[in-house]
Amino acid sequence: MRNTTLICISVVVASLFIIPAHTKIYYNQLMRINKYIASCTNLSRRKAEVLVLTGRIKIDSSPVIPVRRESGKHPAGIQSTAETVTNLATEVSPSDKVYLDDKLITPQRFVYYALNKPVGYTTTTSDPHAEKLITNLVPNDPPVFPIGRLDKDTSGLIFLTNDGDFAQKMTHPKYEKEKEYIFQTDRKLSEESLEKLRKGIELDDGITAPAKVKSLAKGWTLGSHSGPDQNLYSITIHEGRNRQIRRMIDAACAKVITLKRIRVGDFELGDLKEGKYQIFKPK
Repeated sequence: MRNTTLICISVVVASLFIIPAHTKIYYNQLMRINKYIASCTNLSRRKAEVLVLTGRIKIDSSPVIPVRRESGKHPAGIQSTAETVTNLATEVSPSDKVYLDDKLITPQRFVYYALNKPVGYTTTTSDPHAEKLITNLVPNDPPVFPIGRLDKDTSGLIFLTNDGDFAQKMTHPKYEKEKEYIFQTDRKLSEESLEKLRKGIELDDGITAPAKVKSLAKGWTLGSHSGPDQNLYSITIHEGRNRQIRRMIDAACAKVITLKRIRVGDFELGDLKEGKYQIFKPK
């Protein structure tokens, strides 16, 4: 019995070192405060940290006081800015009441939409001048936000949700989620240009990671265009730089005419019609 107890204690102690702080494991039904806030709002855990730091969060009417780590590192091992470097060790139990600006908040139901974004729609939710927002193409109760971005002139697959954890796992570089696009160029890409794209091409913000790129066989279509005579290509990347595909093709001495995302991770756009969405549940 004593040996069994020692083994159990050893396993628990070891887990404190090998399980990252952001892992989805709850002890005694406790949850980290930033994770709880993310589950109650459409905020990410990082933005929830800012709420804690600025004194806007209370537990049972008492302000939450974060403690700075001596190491100066983010508790999940992620480098962060000085104002968000904290040890959010505070945990919420099922009996606690959590307030944001004196308003009681409770976990909300999560929804997940896969949308086939049309050209002309803006993915940001904060642009007051945008005429067409993709959030207008999905239900607004509960409110959702887009995961990642597609520029106004790009169509295709984009996710919307109110689940901050899911958004982080789909966009954080360490998860390396593949994103596949088909595009048309104004001229044929040379084999030398294709090889540069496959090895990584120099942009103004650094060399890109290697991409998977190929010419599309006959039978593929993109809008009113069909390959291979219309210079249609497929490209797969896992980075998420601003207007990355267009800048990569510019660096390869061509211009993108049409661009459409057809896959993110294991999720394919399939025959989902433009402007339509479907509800799904993450694996």
